[in-house]
Amino acid sequence: MASSNPYQTPQTDVTAPPMAGVDQTGPFDAKGRFGRLSYIAWALAASFLVNIVQFVVMMVIGVGAGVSGSSDAATAGGGIAMVLTFVFALVVMVVTIIFFIRRLHDIDLSGWWALLMLVPLVNFVFGLYAVIKPGTAGVNRFGPPRETRGWEQVVGIIGVVLMVLSLVALVGLLIVVLANPELMQQWSQAM
Repeated sequence: MASSNPYQTPQTDVTAPPMAGVDQTGPFDAKGRFGRLSYIAWALAASFLVNIVQFVVMMVIGVGAGVSGSSDAATAGGGIAMVLTFVFALVVMVVTIIFFIRRLHDIDLSGWWALLMLVPLVNFVFGLYAVIKPGTAGVNRFGPPRETRGWEQVVGIIGVVLMVLSLVALVGLLIVVLANPELMQQWSQAM
């Protein structure tokens, strides 16, 4: 029977997860969860950012080498571009791993399963599994589900459409190559 004493010590369930039902983690925190569309949206955004940065770095280095008119400047600029691109790629790789760990948490798997992404062919199948499998409904051992924001839904759907179009293009290319063996010979000679 509940007491009506306003001065009674408050009672709470300390075994319940804090803020049950509300994921308070930021997207760059490996402790949270990502739904399918959130994961696709953030991965697509990271990929887009990588392409923009690489384009800008190459343009700046190329313009700098073109203005100086020196092949030495172009060589030095190319080295700087390689270093900048490598450093940026490492940062993006870490962020992408965090996104994948959050996705694994949503399907109630430990982040250590992300190591399977280092195994060729297994990485494709496992990545596809992680994208297709629905997340755990409600709270799991990694916390409550994270709400997919509106922009994440739009960008995630665009990402799904791009993945389907890429798959269709790949299958079409395979059909063309398998139907025309002489085309494969021409490509191998050109290489």
